[in-house]
Amino acid sequence: MTDPARTFDPASVADLDEPVRRSLRRVLDPGTQLAAAWRLGMKGSIRVGLKLPFEATQELDGSFFVWRARVPSKRFRLLEVTDSYRGGESGMIGRMAGLQVFADMSPDAARSAATRAVMESTMAPATLLPETGAEWIATSENEIRFRRAAVPLSEEVTVRIDEEGQVLEVEAQRWRKEKDKPGKLIPFLCRFTGEQNFGGMTVPRKLIAGWVDGDFEPFFEARINFVEAISVP
Repeated sequence: MTDPARTFDPASVADLDEPVRRSLRRVLDPGTQLAAAWRLGMKGSIRVGLKLPFEATQELDGSFFVWRARVPSKRFRLLEVTDSYRGGESGMIGRMAGLQVFADMSPDAARSAATRAVMESTMAPATLLPETGAEWIATSENEIRFRRAAVPLSEEVTVRIDEEGQVLEVEAQRWRKEKDKPGKLIPFLCRFTGEQNFGGMTVPRKLIAGWVDGDFEPFFEARINFVEAISVP
């Protein structure tokens, strides 16, 4: 939950490069209560061969995540997926009508999920403050980067912002292992559209995401419906 003793003070980011300060001060109102972790609700679609609708919740703190999604149905328990990363270990489990139909807990999955954990902290920007372990640098007026030394499997994340500090894109080299092919790092891109404020924290309204293997091929799109503070699960 939120800690009344911990609130965002714009002076706490005064030593960061100007573009980083611009972005963090835009997405966090002065006095915003901070939390150990956050839960997001989202609704959208994902293409896994077929394009499937989903409803999901995600818990995150910048170094771990747990994403629980299901294909909505009023009558049956259709596909349910849990994807997670914590402490170097990852797990993706899919169930159909309550029965497990696939699972991936391989080292390749963990390496990919580590970067996802760091990238997706941009959906709850209170996790991006230096006190959370985010190490920032600006490479231009409209491009800033951060890394998390506490997540050693993860790659550096690039954040593209506009003149007012609004986040437009998030990109990182992310590990991808396809069947019968060697794994390799491939750019993974997420584009944000719109903004909304929950409790003093500004988050994207919509997002699309996918690999950039030549062309940008988004396979995931979602709208964020709520954000709430939680204790670390």
